[in-house]
Amino acid sequence: MEEYQARVISEKSDLDQKIVRLSSFIHSNRLNTADWEERFRLDRQLAIMMEYSKVLRNRIENFLQ
Repeated sequence: MEEYQARVISEKSDLDQKIVRLSSFIHSNRLNTADWEERFRLDRQLAIMMEYSKVLRNRIENFLQ
């Protein structure tokens, strides 16, 4: 495996952990005090992070072919 491929795998792993933490935060009671604009920004951030994770997954699948 090339060094850059290992970095992509590590990046996806780190990103997926951040996705779990952000999703947990969004669905927790701690966000109840945030205004709707901040909730929208966090939801958007999560969606973009999830899309980025899919791109990284596709790259990793391509490495394994």
